[in-house]
Amino acid sequence: MIKALYLIMLVFLISCGLAYKSLAHGETELAFPVSNLEEIITKSGVEIDREITTDDNGSIVINANNPITVELFEPNGKDFKNKRLTYRAQMRSENLIATEDMRGISYIELIAQFPDGEELVSRGPRVPISGTTDWRSAETVLYIDKGHTPEKVKLNLIVEGQGKVWLDAVKLEVIPLRLNYLFWGHIVVWLVLIIYIYDLLKKNRQLKKELEAI
Repeated sequence: MIKALYLIMLVFLISCGLAYKSLAHGETELAFPVSNLEEIITKSGVEIDREITTDDNGSIVINANNPITVELFEPNGKDFKNKRLTYRAQMRSENLIATEDMRGISYIELIAQFPDGEELVSRGPRVPISGTTDWRSAETVLYIDKGHTPEKVKLNLIVEGQGKVWLDAVKLEVIPLRLNYLFWGHIVVWLVLIIYIYDLLKKNRQLKKELEAI
């Protein structure tokens, strides 16, 4: 029975590997260049910095005196039905301070807009950058599981303060929710099966000891 449990655990690990491979196969990652203003929607107040960058291709920099929403990219939302979207970027700041009506922070924003006017909004990171920082990773996640297709998706940068903010390495990871749910459902089923078999083995050993004691 112990050997059977080990065999089941081995099959479990192999099965998880195959399920993860299937999940990874269904995901895509879109990279958006920020080395050219022609690719960016909001151009006012936005510049390209060729010196401060994560990849030597340039980054965008905003020298803000007032609150600003920089609309970066609008990929077609038709490809994002029943998907998990993860917007990632690298951010840094210099002397980003609060004022009477601004909090002195900056963060990224992911918006899905639907034909009926409804919007889903997600912002990150959980702790927005502020003050003076080196490059930091920023991420925010949005689940498009409402059953209808978004009209468009927006990748934005928000600055609420006075100071400089840089943004680079903008990416959008797209994973089908169906595969995501199947993967975790697969894990749960196998864990329940292993626990059940372990419990049977435990009861079997206990019964064997009781019979030997008679």
